[in-house]
Amino acid sequence: MRIVVLSQHFPPETAPTGRRALDLAESLASRGHRVTVIAGRPNHPATLSRSFCRQAAAMEDVPAGYRVLRVPVFRSRDARAWKRLLTYATFMLSAAWKGVAQPRSDAVLAISPLPTGLAALAVHLWHRAPLIFDLQDIWPDSARACGVMEEGLSIRALRRVERRLYRSCAHVVGISQGFRRYLREQGVPPDRISVIANGAEARRFSGAGPDRGARRERPAGSGFRVGYVGNLGLAQGLDTLLDAAQRLRQEAVSFLLIGEGVDKERLERRSREAGLVNVRFLRGVPRGCVPALLAACDALLVMLRADPLFQITIPSKVYEYMAAGKPVLCSVGGECTDLVREAGCGLAVPPSDGAALAAGIEKLRQNPLAGRAMGEAGAHWVRTHFERSQLMETYSELIEAVAERASRLAIGREQVGSEAALS
Repeated sequence: MRIVVLSQHFPPETAPTGRRALDLAESLASRGHRVTVIAGRPNHPATLSRSFCRQAAAMEDVPAGYRVLRVPVFRSRDARAWKRLLTYATFMLSAAWKGVAQPRSDAVLAISPLPTGLAALAVHLWHRAPLIFDLQDIWPDSARACGVMEEGLSIRALRRVERRLYRSCAHVVGISQGFRRYLREQGVPPDRISVIANGAEARRFSGAGPDRGARRERPAGSGFRVGYVGNLGLAQGLDTLLDAAQRLRQEAVSFLLIGEGVDKERLERRSREAGLVNVRFLRGVPRGCVPALLAACDALLVMLRADPLFQITIPSKVYEYMAAGKPVLCSVGGECTDLVREAGCGLAVPPSDGAALAAGIEKLRQNPLAGRAMGEAGAHWVRTHFERSQLMETYSELIEAVAERASRLAIGREQVGSEAALS
């Protein structure tokens, strides 16, 4: 089959949506399908300045068996709402144009956010191929939850567009059971909804040795290191981490934040002004460097701001943290907390609560044997339930089934039309 995948982000960018697109492209290509990925030139503000994101070719035939076409998109490190919206809009238009120009496809797959889905909707209508939407972020509500957009006419209009997109899809794939409930509330029939987690590559994380550079960043006298690796953006609410660091500044605890993001400069400034010598910021790194960085930490932190929307999501980094065999400190709530507790892989604290986070860190620091057991439980849970290659096999089979069903329906309609014409 010929399959088109649209994703605004794609490696070498480190955005989770790009990783999802890469995994699907590799899985589908390994099954003999002709896969074309339509992505933007590296454009995420969190990694736009990083040297490893500057080498992306406009067109590339990847040895794994798929092709990547990168389209022009407005790019800016400025995260103000109007510039981000301009980035989304330019990708939507250029990706739609490139998509309709491709040979007729058997299936069209779009990875969040909503503008990418709208580009794929145009390709779906042009090629009359079934549309599958991968829901990683509920948009525009995620922009509202981050404070980028305010509740009002624009949000309400975008929600109507969002519902229209979901109902046009042959299938929608979410990352949590909360997303399944949300999609049903939007009017998507249950038989057109699936849940497939992001997962992790257990082997890549389990055997990694600690990164030497990260080990040198440990302040003198700090015996227990809490690591955060990923986007330093508005949704994460990393002020809570600094609040916990303030409370623990006299203890043998340090914090290592690795990544880029629109909120990084402000967080660094606040840390300096508060004299938090137990907090270190490192630059973002390619994904291949992440396992060693996780191995250099004693516990790993996943967090989001306190907002009802984030109660139904599971950040993709939690699976990699589990795969690394480290105890997870979960400051998210909702379904992510449920996962951590069910797997027995860490401690959960209320989101946006620095005092609770500090208490959780102290509990882990004082119980190293319990922390080690949590790490082992998380690694086992990933191998059993969230091995990425197995999840992608399931996803590929779903795409094949959707495409085959659409093909049978199209043949049936043609036969009915032929019979009607003869009669």
